[in-house]
Amino acid sequence: MLAVAAFLLLPTGSLTAGATIVGAGSQSCSAWTSRTKNAVVKGAFESWVVGFISGLNVSSDREIIGGGDFLAIVAWMDRRCKSSPTDQIGIAALDLAMQLAGSAAKR
Repeated sequence: MLAVAAFLLLPTGSLTAGATIVGAGSQSCSAWTSRTKNAVVKGAFESWVVGFISGLNVSSDREIIGGGDFLAIVAWMDRRCKSSPTDQIGIAALDLAMQLAGSAAKR
């Protein structure tokens, strides 16, 4: 559990250099932003992000998603990807997880 917590606190810059992200998370944030044009892509991207966050939550020693507000997660990703369209979806989702973990640590 300590390893997961340490992982969540790593800066994302070090992860982009050597970590491999597969699936929808490997796509760019600009693809996330245009996902609404296709219902299948929209579902795949949103499911990938929620699954990724849920997986980190399950592997953590602390509840980080606080009940799992799907719409809040999607809205956060919308804002993040709009501001950094060249980032990978997975890196943006990791940023969200780190923010959630930081908020959970304060509780």
